[in-house]
Amino acid sequence: MKEHLKEAAEKPYADIYLQSSVPFVFVDSQKVYLAFVDGNLSYEHAHDMKSGDYLVGFYKDTYVGFGLYNNIKNEKTIQDCYSRLSTVLERIKYTGKVEIR
Repeated sequence: MKEHLKEAAEKPYADIYLQSSVPFVFVDSQKVYLAFVDGNLSYEHAHDMKSGDYLVGFYKDTYVGFGLYNNIKNEKTIQDCYSRLSTVLERIKYTGKVEIR
């Protein structure tokens, strides 16, 4: 999937992400979320991710990121990251808001 991030950041998709009634999540992006939602910014020219987030999401003008425990990329930390994302997606489903507790 990582090989498709550049394509996912192309200009025509920005409005889709911004106006969508469902959240979008990008996996293992080296670039900040703005690469996907700013139609005037290419993936190559977007700022590099400094937060270390493994999952980068966007929903109704709200950015959310989930990092790997101690920035270690293995099955356990990736699974934990997806678990936390799942919890937030469930809250979005029922409240319509991004809530991280």
